[in-house]
Amino acid sequence: MRHVWAGFAKNESLNWWLQKGGVLLDLPIDRFAERSDLTGQLVWDDVPTHLVLRGLLDVQSGQPLLKVVTRAASQEELEHFQHPRMPLLTVPLHAPLPTEVFGVAQENPQSELF
Repeated sequence: MRHVWAGFAKNESLNWWLQKGGVLLDLPIDRFAERSDLTGQLVWDDVPTHLVLRGLLDVQSGQPLLKVVTRAASQEELEHFQHPRMPLLTVPLHAPLPTEVFGVAQENPQSELF
């Protein structure tokens, strides 16, 4: 199932989102980018293989909407990315999907997330 990406949810507000029925998700990614507030250019970085991007499924509007959970950037990250917010990269809440689901092999089971 595909969900519509609808922006960001601050890590500092996660309890509010969860009280409104939000569902935390593991979003496996290899890389991410932030857009520099100074240059407007994307600044890329790799994600360690043991971490995932934390997502939040917002179910308040009737149509589930996918939000990326962010946190405040450290001083080092602010200098590198030139952006005050960073995606929350964390250990997975759930085990990864098996490469074979319901007897059908999948080449990339996470490719349909966005």
